[in-house]
Amino acid sequence: MLRTFQEHHIRQTELLDGPWDFAADPGNVGMQEKWFERFPHENRSLYVPGCWNNELNLFDYEGVAWYKKTIRTEKRQHVRLIFHAVLGHADIYLNGKHLGYHYGGYTPFEFIVPSLPEGEHLLVVRTDSTLDRLTIPTEHVDWFHYGGIIRPVELQVLPDIYIERLKIDYELDGSDARLHVQVQVTSLAAAGSSETLTLYADNDVFHTEPIQLAAGQTLICSIEQAWPSIRLWNPGKPELYSIRASTGQDDKIDRIGFRRIETSGHRILINGNPLFLKGVNRHEEHPEWGFAFPPRLMQKDLDIARELGCNAIRGSHYPQSAYWLDLLDEHGIVFWSEIPMWGAFLPNETAAESLFQERALVMLEEMITAQYHHPSVIFWSVHNEIDSRTQEAYTMTKRLVDLVRQLDTSRLVTYATMHPLEDVLLPLFDVIGINKYYGWYEGKVGGFEGMLRQFHERAEAMGAGDTPVLMTEFGGAGIFGDVGWEPRLFSENYQAHIVSEALRLFKADPKIGGTFIWQFADTRGDLKSGGTYFRDRARSFNNKGLVNEYRKPKQAFREVRDIYRSWADSH
Repeated sequence: MLRTFQEHHIRQTELLDGPWDFAADPGNVGMQEKWFERFPHENRSLYVPGCWNNELNLFDYEGVAWYKKTIRTEKRQHVRLIFHAVLGHADIYLNGKHLGYHYGGYTPFEFIVPSLPEGEHLLVVRTDSTLDRLTIPTEHVDWFHYGGIIRPVELQVLPDIYIERLKIDYELDGSDARLHVQVQVTSLAAAGSSETLTLYADNDVFHTEPIQLAAGQTLICSIEQAWPSIRLWNPGKPELYSIRASTGQDDKIDRIGFRRIETSGHRILINGNPLFLKGVNRHEEHPEWGFAFPPRLMQKDLDIARELGCNAIRGSHYPQSAYWLDLLDEHGIVFWSEIPMWGAFLPNETAAESLFQERALVMLEEMITAQYHHPSVIFWSVHNEIDSRTQEAYTMTKRLVDLVRQLDTSRLVTYATMHPLEDVLLPLFDVIGINKYYGWYEGKVGGFEGMLRQFHERAEAMGAGDTPVLMTEFGGAGIFGDVGWEPRLFSENYQAHIVSEALRLFKADPKIGGTFIWQFADTRGDLKSGGTYFRDRARSFNNKGLVNEYRKPKQAFREVRDIYRSWADSH
């Protein structure tokens, strides 16, 4: 499933989930041998969506691989192919013709093929999961390097006149809304034609108009309306509206929630009400599924987070699936969304590279476009733990922040720093996130007090003294089942001690507006027997989860549950 609701009632859609032919290409010979025309016979079958590293004899494989699927059209049709996420580099071929290239990993991209003839067609995908100094993330990153087509591939049949995009904006005055809707309609017809565009809110018509399009024309219809006394989307009390645009041949549906996001008094305000964020960091990863995370497990993760007492989730460290965001929308849980620029080992020279910056800008635009209508998304984060002490970091970050504000003025722009006492980026942001691991990577957990005192003084001196501060990462590793009479490294006891003591310190600081514990569940790390990075990852996992990789609770989970449930949301 792509969403928790149907996105089309009229348009014919099909998920190409299931077995695809698969061939690894460790020698990178597929282009030269034209595998996009003649797929190699020595292939195997892999399920899509999926990660090839979860399959036998492919656990450590990083590099080029090819997928093949035969699709069929019963008559000449306009076809739209949507790849909802392919890790790394992706080249798409149809019947031997190169449709296009995409770089990324966690956002959808698409191709429209007008008038595809009746019959069978060969769809081939060349992927490359290789990481290097200019990829995002770069070659040294603190999560496992999965490869593959990790989210569904969708085939849609388009009519001659189809709805290309539905974009919904609004302004709020109390509970009165001024709605701004843009519907982009495109013609694939050989001649001019006319249609009637109708807009619905929860099945009730609120606008209708005739439209005329010349052959090949794209038309943008703009509608403004006043909607008095609307139901507001609030954390814990979500209200959602289904908006449907329809022509005689096509339709498109999305959901929105009306809310106003502000900051004041070191707090995030939703509809004027201060919200203290009680959150965790969540990787969308599982040892049996990798990043191809099934909807059933998303529901379980949500249930566990609600049991914990969370009102917020940080999406670490990449755009997460639309189905997951739908669940958060429906349950009124706030979400932090970010691109996969993880920078603890990111060279300063890389941040200054134009290709690296351009890739980051594209990723931000794709993330914002894909997640624009989700009311749960409150934060756009531009990077995590880069070297934020340098002019190169400032120059790059300014470009990223400016783009986000150009694309969306309704949400808060943020990031997470691991250098809070030397960071030069503080004035650029609406919200500042701090990642520190006292009690684990440095000193004792009580070190947070002195660090935060110095940080608040420095933020004030830099003109960011009123900016809300969130503790976006803290914690320690605890191996599930390792318990003793007293706390010690890697025991559940010690992990619980670090997290619970840190939470008590943060609660006492009036300038801290929320906490995101690292992390929700244990995740697979990137360890290589001959490598020097992440050698502290016992079991080849980052063991800082409040639950283990199979979602079994640790002692820290139970202690955090007691603490989070005792804190009022408006703390």
